[in-house]
Amino acid sequence: MKLGEEALRLWQIAQTLAISGYHHAFRVVLVQIDGPDAVMEQQIARLLAQRLLRHLDFEVRVEGAEKVEGLKRYAVASTHASYLDWAVLIGHFPTQLRFVAKRELIWIPVIGQWLRRRAVLIDRRQGRTAKEAIRTAARDSEPWPILIFPEGTRTPDGTIQPFKTGGLRILFEEGRTVVPVCIRGTFDHFPRHARTIKTGGVLRMIVCDPVRADFGGGVDGAMAEVERRMRAAAAQT
Repeated sequence: MKLGEEALRLWQIAQTLAISGYHHAFRVVLVQIDGPDAVMEQQIARLLAQRLLRHLDFEVRVEGAEKVEGLKRYAVASTHASYLDWAVLIGHFPTQLRFVAKRELIWIPVIGQWLRRRAVLIDRRQGRTAKEAIRTAARDSEPWPILIFPEGTRTPDGTIQPFKTGGLRILFEEGRTVVPVCIRGTFDHFPRHARTIKTGGVLRMIVCDPVRADFGGGVDGAMAEVERRMRAAAAQT
């Protein structure tokens, strides 16, 4: 790695920590008066994600936000190309989301506290698999939609990878409507193996038409339709 690139990486880390620390100070105060549904903590996480993206000089454009209006007990299936996807989803999806996340992530400043209250946590120390966590969450009464990344991990080349359909199948089996989401631009600015973020530019979040659990062709047909809509959104110019 070139010295200049390493210096840039350290600078971006320092700036991220500084911004996160600023929001964490507010969280420490406001959490004392927050309600059981953690509205203030959720808003702080949202504002932090938006602030980080602005600091990196990104403009985020959301298309199709109206498609989730009035939906209840639904889930979201998103493409996953970059760590920037997290900030786009937390900061700009029309509603709060419940991420499926490893329990270890709760130690991340600010966002970790939000995950404690709003994530579907996978705790492998207690033998809890992702499938078990998703099925339990799909059956509970929490109002916020569950978010999954059907590809399982970040794409290595910018294209949508074959789906690992376990989590998506469970959501449909439990009767959840699934909203496909495609995030564009994050791979170009922070791909999987990059150590620095290429700042400045436009990121797009495309919210597709929801797919109901009773979509024609049963569960397999519904899963195929989610993938079809995500790939169609990815192909948009």
